[in-house]
Amino acid sequence: MRRKWFGADALGATLWQLAVAFVLLWLSRFAFAAYNADICQVRSCGEVLRLALAGVRFDLSALAYFNALFILMRILPFDFVYRTIYNRIVLWIYGVCNSLLLAVNLGDIPYFRFTGARLRWSNILNITTDSDIWRIVLQYAGSYWWAFAAVALVIALMMYLATRVRLCRPSGRLGGLWFRIALALVFAGAAFLAMRGRVGAGVPLAIPDAAFAVARSPQINVVLNSPFCILRSLNRIKSNTEAELVFFDEPGLASVRNSVHTGADSLKRRNIVTIVIESGGSVWLDSIATRLGAEKHGLMPFLDSIAGQSAVFVHTIACSRSSCGGFTAVSCGFPAFDPFYFMLSPYNKNTLDSPARLLGNKGWDTTFYYGCKHGSFNIDQTAFASGYQRIVDREAYGDDGDYDGMWGIFDYPMAEYIAVDLGTRPEPFLANWFTVSAHGPFTIPDGWDTSGFKHPEASPERGLEYTDQSLRRFFKLARRQPWYDNTTFIITADHGNRDFKGTDYDTPYIQSHIPFIVYTPDGSVAPCIYTGRAFSQHDIAATTLGLAGYDEPFVQLGTDAFDSDADSFGIQRISGRYMVVGPRYAIFTSPDVKSIEEVYDISVDPAMKAPLATFDSAEAEALLLKAQAFLQDYTSRLIHDRLYN
Repeated sequence: MRRKWFGADALGATLWQLAVAFVLLWLSRFAFAAYNADICQVRSCGEVLRLALAGVRFDLSALAYFNALFILMRILPFDFVYRTIYNRIVLWIYGVCNSLLLAVNLGDIPYFRFTGARLRWSNILNITTDSDIWRIVLQYAGSYWWAFAAVALVIALMMYLATRVRLCRPSGRLGGLWFRIALALVFAGAAFLAMRGRVGAGVPLAIPDAAFAVARSPQINVVLNSPFCILRSLNRIKSNTEAELVFFDEPGLASVRNSVHTGADSLKRRNIVTIVIESGGSVWLDSIATRLGAEKHGLMPFLDSIAGQSAVFVHTIACSRSSCGGFTAVSCGFPAFDPFYFMLSPYNKNTLDSPARLLGNKGWDTTFYYGCKHGSFNIDQTAFASGYQRIVDREAYGDDGDYDGMWGIFDYPMAEYIAVDLGTRPEPFLANWFTVSAHGPFTIPDGWDTSGFKHPEASPERGLEYTDQSLRRFFKLARRQPWYDNTTFIITADHGNRDFKGTDYDTPYIQSHIPFIVYTPDGSVAPCIYTGRAFSQHDIAATTLGLAGYDEPFVQLGTDAFDSDADSFGIQRISGRYMVVGPRYAIFTSPDVKSIEEVYDISVDPAMKAPLATFDSAEAEALLLKAQAFLQDYTSRLIHDRLYN
């Protein structure tokens, strides 16, 4: 029998066991801050301690919610709470609830780098859409084994400490029924106040309250804990929404921007094929990376050769760090800023002036190719909502012999399938291919000739090398097809690279960079390198409609990249604030987008190593003005279903 350290009545034992879970939850914040110090902008141990102290009430709130049943069962003022079987049941409930509490918080230490925000309920809903979720979890257990080991060790430590107390019946006056009832009521009241997180206010503690404790907005994530954020976002409809932002009156907004495009003079009945490369950040393409001051990797020589014959918009910023968010921008034409998921929101039935819907109404055949299972991360549903008439997923592909065992059909056989399948479609067609192989665990088919690969097995570089060979195969087969010369190819990515923690490649500006390449085999779009403007991922949709010569007015939040008079910029939400990118400066706004917190000269410091002390305030303020106008227009149109003409 394990030795007990001390004896206590039910309430005393409950206090000890809750204290154990609380301290471990509170201390896990330090591991989170250390691993994500660059994103959260914490620069000293003293700063982390100050933020951790500010996070106490958020931890107490999460602790009280997760332990509500445990507390209730323990504070009942009856003798049966001391019976062995009952106590074992209560202790089991304690272990399950607090193991989940700690596992969520510790698990978000590495996952935070994929989202840039603490976990929300919408993140969990999105993750669990994939039917192979447990296979995915096991794969990540290999990549982030230390996080899984930490969870196991911390839970073991918690249970060891929690069971050091011996439960003893109180005697004398302390054991009286009315005294125990009074204590139970006090205990219940304290738990209720802990849940609310504040005394006297009309509303309970909320996620935005963390902003009052920080010096820089990204530090909010250190003050918060992930279980609290999940609990506060459990209402899917209310939590997975965007707040309507207002900075201008209607005439003022109209003077800054206009999302109603007039349309072209006549349709160009060309085929358009958009290729969205999984994790295909610009840093992988030597033709773009060198212009960002990054080194050459030699990963995608074929795509670099295509870029040399194309219009390349060098400074293009992904709207999201997630595949679903990035694809929403490309296919629908508006950003899904993290942690917002369009298909999990109340706006998912909105009418959209998306390329697939508008061109489909003009006679284009529309197909979305995605080798994953139906419903995986809501991506094929997003394609359907944006107007694609036909979805080719893993089931429609029909041969699991080409399944990679984790995500979907390998890129190379999918490339062959698409090249042939497009030849069976009526022209003009609009097609979108979302690749899958450049995603962890970066597997390639058994028996594949790897002699030409430069990078190790199961590395992100190896995955991109394989995808590049798949693109080469696709274009080789496509060139033999009669539709090829009458086709415009748009090549981009779902999000930037996120596999180089602690390097310049994983800093906000470079990490957010994605390719935006327009290639026409017949040369109708002249090859050119565009470096004088910055673009957002959602500009691709407006550009698609411009390339098709769509001939009626339409609503698009983005701009046609080929319109030299259009006022474009890049924008992404990171840790609750916005990064707004121009050709020279990148600014970070305050969370309320009313002021500028930092300015970087990305023309000389793309890795954002040092914010500017002095800068052209007019140029920086112009970026803030553009962001304000864009966000007001976007949130108003999204919320009130006005993303169409």
